[in-house]
Amino acid sequence: MEGAGQAVPGHRAQVARSYSGNLRRVSSAPIPQGRATGDGQGSRTLVVGCGFIGSHIVEGLAGACRPPVVLTRSRPVGAVAGLIADGDLHLGDAQDAETLERALEGIGHVVFSAGGLLPAASEENPELDARLTLGPVRAVLEALERRPEVSLTYLSSGGTVYGEPERVPVDEDAPTEAFGAYGRLHLACEAEVMAAHRERGLRVRILRCATVYGEHQHPDRGQGAVVTFLHRIETGTPVHIFGDGGTIRDYVYAGDVAGVVTELLDRRDGPPILNLGSGRGTSLAELLALAEKQAGRPAEVVRHPARDFEVHQIVLDVGRLRALTGFEPTPLEAGVARTHSWLASGAPEKV
Repeated sequence: MEGAGQAVPGHRAQVARSYSGNLRRVSSAPIPQGRATGDGQGSRTLVVGCGFIGSHIVEGLAGACRPPVVLTRSRPVGAVAGLIADGDLHLGDAQDAETLERALEGIGHVVFSAGGLLPAASEENPELDARLTLGPVRAVLEALERRPEVSLTYLSSGGTVYGEPERVPVDEDAPTEAFGAYGRLHLACEAEVMAAHRERGLRVRILRCATVYGEHQHPDRGQGAVVTFLHRIETGTPVHIFGDGGTIRDYVYAGDVAGVVTELLDRRDGPPILNLGSGRGTSLAELLALAEKQAGRPAEVVRHPARDFEVHQIVLDVGRLRALTGFEPTPLEAGVARTHSWLASGAPEKV
């Protein structure tokens, strides 16, 4: 986003105006080198938003012996809720100052994974999506003004913020030219986070996630192609394809996202903005064939015209993340198999 690398007065008002336009670049200047010592290492982590991705982050933190604190609008699914200690689950909106203050007690790091609307719904009602997403981001940033020792990880949308890139895979220095409401909203949130980093020295990490899939993704909400395809094939429900099936996405397993978030919590080295994906492109037609193979039966397909707010091709370059952490993504075939096993277990019925 051009201009985002300069501190300017009244940046919130400026970002609000830019949201209706087309934000372009966020600075990728390095943050201070070295690992965290003392102030962040081993301190408690607050996860804001415990839906699909947030549930995996809670599992990742618990698995790393870092008991999570959670602030979320609705109660997590049973298995995930069981990983949160009594008193560490705060139900409410991050925009409620009293609830947020309680949740931040004793916290050294915040992971913001709260989601708003899905891309299609965001396109229909961008103002509502901004209230659901940008409002809580601002509330958290304002609360962290009084807590300079607390750092922040913001999960952004690598699948939409770059728009339609000239070439793939796309790295973090590429122009951010989102043309859909969902991508523009995430760029607005990124701009707010980076402004806090520049102006107040807030330690931040923005992870631009590719299309995330895996367990805890509800199959009846149209939230993701992997779980939706598998569920509809298994239940004999038509699969709806927009366009000719040639749309290419980078699919990253949710457990990989949680692992990266957890590993980077105490690290101060590396750039503040990192792509998080598989680095591999898969077309919708290829994904459908993989889902059919996993389910052991063909899908009934209903085709629709392509939607003009959707990117045709996006694959993320994860070279910087790999160099920083040694990251190797879960192969798509293995991740789809895990998701299918979860669906077959009846777990979604327990949501």
